[in-house]
Amino acid sequence: MLRRSFLAGAGTTALGTMLRPIMAYAQTGIAPQRLLLIHRPCGSVMGIGNTQYPGDTRWWPSGGTTGWTASPLLSSFTDGKIASLQNQMVVLKHINCPRSMNWLGDKHGAGFVGMMTPPLKDVGAQTFPQTSYSTPSTRADPNGKTFTAADQSIDQLFLSQIPGLGLATCPVPHVELTASTESADQVAQGGNAHCLRVTAYKKNPGGPDPTIPLWPEPSPANAFKNYFAAGLMNMDAAQIMRTQAQNKSVLDFAGAGLSALKTQVPQSQLSKVQAHLQAITDLETNLLKTPAAGATACTPPTLMGGPLSPNPGALDSQTYPSWEQHKEIIKTMFQCDLTRVISFTFGYGNSAIHFQNVLKDPALAGYKDTNGNAFNNGGGHHDISHNGGDYNNSLYVIDKYYCDMTAQLLAEMSTTPDIGGGTLLDNTMVVFWNEASCGNVHGAVDMPVLLFGGKFLKMQGGSCLTLGPGNTPANSIVNKPPAPYMSDFWVTLAQAWGYKSMTSYGDASWNTGPINGIFG
Repeated sequence: MLRRSFLAGAGTTALGTMLRPIMAYAQTGIAPQRLLLIHRPCGSVMGIGNTQYPGDTRWWPSGGTTGWTASPLLSSFTDGKIASLQNQMVVLKHINCPRSMNWLGDKHGAGFVGMMTPPLKDVGAQTFPQTSYSTPSTRADPNGKTFTAADQSIDQLFLSQIPGLGLATCPVPHVELTASTESADQVAQGGNAHCLRVTAYKKNPGGPDPTIPLWPEPSPANAFKNYFAAGLMNMDAAQIMRTQAQNKSVLDFAGAGLSALKTQVPQSQLSKVQAHLQAITDLETNLLKTPAAGATACTPPTLMGGPLSPNPGALDSQTYPSWEQHKEIIKTMFQCDLTRVISFTFGYGNSAIHFQNVLKDPALAGYKDTNGNAFNNGGGHHDISHNGGDYNNSLYVIDKYYCDMTAQLLAEMSTTPDIGGGTLLDNTMVVFWNEASCGNVHGAVDMPVLLFGGKFLKMQGGSCLTLGPGNTPANSIVNKPPAPYMSDFWVTLAQAWGYKSMTSYGDASWNTGPINGIFG
């Protein structure tokens, strides 16, 4: 059946939007290609060490380029308790953030902008472009939070330049999610500080600022409503609420359209259509059983103290339950080919999440540091990262939590069949990153970056690549970190993806050439 003929019949139905990408594969035989960026905040256990694990060996593995032994943190991905992904991951050792640590502005925000957007020419302390609402005092503040990205983030650039990412195919071009309400708070600090909360930016031609921040969605219920219910079924909020009030799934409500499509969908594809519909139905059922923070069905949740509350209890309650539901949303959106670009952040750069409360969840019992001690630090994550309490071991536990949560998602993606064969992880390029290395000094040296999946790009899984001499410790405060830089990695990834014309990213001073050994 010609694609045009199919779309003429299916495109006007309630399910036509979802079927377009599924049928696009049927016509081309090319499996989806995806980009998943996962961020965790406030640095890692870099540059601090302890007597049992001196230096940074709680993060870096031991051994050579291949056959290496995972560190305590990386074991989340390799030891089989959660995941066995060593042959599907690459460790980048001694890659650095392309920013000067002496530029004015909040250093966590500098890490967000430096890692994900084109790095800037160093013109001195006030290198970062300021927002239209900045003031002379915020521009001159060493910890000012009113600067922004000078250009679109890497996910948006790739989306516009790499055909396989589905800009013209997928119903939802890109998705931004977060497990922390702090990261989506557009009211905090007078509406400023998106540099600490946002990982994705789009161009803003002719606007007062060079870019527009793409705020992440913290509510799984809202994400479901936006991406599955309203987006696919063409139902407005009132229709969704009426459907839920009738105790009827929004997918069942619109599913009658499937019977009409049975005569138009090629028989070889019908089982896939039904499987993807079932995946979304299962996700909706899960959301109804375990509503996020008091949410009912697909209505927006009411958090303690009101939406986006600064109440620590409300913030803490979001982290684990919210992640569990966002994890299902990420998998299902990929499985149904509704989007191919997702940016997720666990928390913002000055995260106030109290892990003493988070780890009280029965599902998280047993978290201990490398000395076998239970977590016992009442501070917020950001405060802990700056020598708060027993920060050395406390940061390890927090990092372990984030690694475990990420490993859960990747392990499930590695066993989920994809539309065109292989698994979701095979056909997804995953970058797991942090905006700082040593959180105490907001380090830009030895960024803890891991890569997963990327089989379609011939990523050399199982590699631990030493990219530089590592002579500059992660807890050093330096004007310019040594090469190579994250910008070099983005160029390397672009060229592996067929975007050959991308030979640099940002200012030339932060570009030293493609990195060997990541892709075949």
